[in-house]
Amino acid sequence: MASDTLSKVKQLIPQFLIMMVIYFVAVTALRQVGVEGFYPEVAVALVIAFGYPALLRYFDRAPPVWQYDRPE
Repeated sequence: MASDTLSKVKQLIPQFLIMMVIYFVAVTALRQVGVEGFYPEVAVALVIAFGYPALLRYFDRAPPVWQYDRPE
């Protein structure tokens, strides 16, 4: 059981790091164009949190822990 959890964590760590980099780049870009504040940053975080995994699934690049069976 612990091995299964460790395997999932090993699959997800690179994805979460990539998501963090994308978030910080996006927030920095927003600040460069003059958009600051709590709500724009939350909006960016939500778009990345839901959009990045969905995009990886769409292109069949998601780690196994993010994949789910599609109805045929």
